[in-house]
Amino acid sequence: MSAITTMTKYSQFPSEEDLEALLEEEPVYSVYWDSESLGAGADLEQVYRWGDKYIVCLSSDENTTVYSSLLEAIASNDLFNVGDVTKEIGSSELSSEEIAIRLRTLEQKPYKILINGETWQFGDNQKFDRT
Repeated sequence: MSAITTMTKYSQFPSEEDLEALLEEEPVYSVYWDSESLGAGADLEQVYRWGDKYIVCLSSDENTTVYSSLLEAIASNDLFNVGDVTKEIGSSELSSEEIAIRLRTLEQKPYKILINGETWQFGDNQKFDRT
């Protein structure tokens, strides 16, 4: 017997029309950053669900990539790396705790970010804690 592969629209990269429609939906993960200085500015990095796949849309890159899991999409694009310019992280698929334990920072000073609407602080213990 031969295996039969069922092709769906989610088996391949979305068409331009499907991608435009997808970008109108709410992302399943987003990172808002603001340098609070002229030049560097502020922007939003986002991950969208595409069927059972995930598509990353970065502010610095027009190309998008499809991933098989949300964690793979986030980690592959360094979206767990944060700093004092990171203002807010939101996800409809990950809890605040699931996000906080995965965050990595190079900062040595305390700073706060919002995770799923809750204030978290990076402190002297070198991890993020809910405040």
